[in-house]
Amino acid sequence: MTESKGSKDPSNFKNIEQEVLRFLDSRGSIRAALLHKIEKHFCGQKSIINLRKEFLLSCLWQIAKDKKIEIIIPELFRVKWSQKKLTNLKYLKDGIYLCRKFPMIRNKLLKSILNNYYFDSRKRSFSELDQGIEYLKLILEKVRNFNKKIIIYNPLGSNPLDIYEEKAQFNYKLQKANFQIKQDNMIKEKLDIPSEDRAEALAVVQGYRSRYMCFYIPLIESILKTIEYIQVHKEDLSDYEKVLQDYTEKFAYNCIEFVKSDYIEIEPNPLRWESIFNYLDLPIKILEYDFKYIKFHGRTWENYQILKICIYIEKQKSSIIKKLKKLGYEEFPEENYDDLIAIGLNIEIYYPCSTIEHIYFLSKFICFYYLFLLFYHSFEYIKEVKPKIRFTKKEKSLYTKFLPVLTKLFNLNESESKVSRKLVFKYYTLDPDELEIIFNHFLIKRLKEIEKKLFYWWRYKTTLLKPA
Repeated sequence: MTESKGSKDPSNFKNIEQEVLRFLDSRGSIRAALLHKIEKHFCGQKSIINLRKEFLLSCLWQIAKDKKIEIIIPELFRVKWSQKKLTNLKYLKDGIYLCRKFPMIRNKLLKSILNNYYFDSRKRSFSELDQGIEYLKLILEKVRNFNKKIIIYNPLGSNPLDIYEEKAQFNYKLQKANFQIKQDNMIKEKLDIPSEDRAEALAVVQGYRSRYMCFYIPLIESILKTIEYIQVHKEDLSDYEKVLQDYTEKFAYNCIEFVKSDYIEIEPNPLRWESIFNYLDLPIKILEYDFKYIKFHGRTWENYQILKICIYIEKQKSSIIKKLKKLGYEEFPEENYDDLIAIGLNIEIYYPCSTIEHIYFLSKFICFYYLFLLFYHSFEYIKEVKPKIRFTKKEKSLYTKFLPVLTKLFNLNESESKVSRKLVFKYYTLDPDELEIIFNHFLIKRLKEIEKKLFYWWRYKTTLLKPA
């Protein structure tokens, strides 16, 4: 079907075009991917398509010239960490820490093409696009890792991809109330994090960015950088509040799209543990995950998030319904259908954050903690309605895998008698460096352990846990 490595016959261009569009369509509600992800899928050692990179790129350039895909490159900056002395922090002892910076990428070839986007094929005519692509070819040959800055986007049937000055094409409205998070400081002693622990956590972050980073991360970081700039220069903007609100809504929209595409709206997949509820067709669902308010303080933003989950239970099963309600779950009548009652939980989540990796993994762990906790509380009912699936006590207690992170960061109630409906962050600081170090210590340091345990459990169990 496709050209193999070593072949020079480009006769399969149409097939490659279809495969590229199919790959982008599989990425989620925003049909886009970084160029390096596309190269890995089509040209990597484990690729079943097995193309030469040169042929793939020539196909992509032609598809872009035909205006069937778009090429988008945000402002060119990179993320690096450098040593910095931090003093008088709220929760950390004074010391030398590695802190995140966002310097511009410097190379004599990198001359500016547009004011905000470094490159955007949507804003170019056919003749301009041809010239621009020739320029991108040269940069890709000379500038290391430039393929990790290029977003390939299929607008057909996709949600919008907006970063900078254009008017948002989506209807996303945050509430504008000025919320305050009431935090009783229960942390008495300042954290003394060994340097080797900090280096270990940072290595995990850098490894994740190197191997798994998707287009949402440079996209959202570009919005964050713009929001930080707007706040610094607010005196120069007559419509500062409006501009800040517009970018804040773009930020929230893309964060939610990121989360949903990767582990909420994920298709059933026996290779990904996050798809367990879909793969096994379990009656447990995420009904809503969203921002209610966001408030920016430089690079840090305060989150007020809402998470709504439920399980659908047959009306006649009154004992399990009573049990769940006693634990603090409630009925959602608007979600009921046929003879099934939706019993679940509305959860409020408050925390500050300054980096995309942290909000991504923290959202993931919070969502799945509550899903697996509901699974635990309704375990006997699920075994009854899914008798062909061989569940064990190990599956029943999967919610505990997330406790080492969540109990350290939030006021999580582990009581058997009531479920926590509100999570409030324990280390409430707005300093972006301090926040990153705290999240790295309590969240990122445990990331590999949690993900690896769930991955290997799921890989083993998919041979045993067959959908009914």
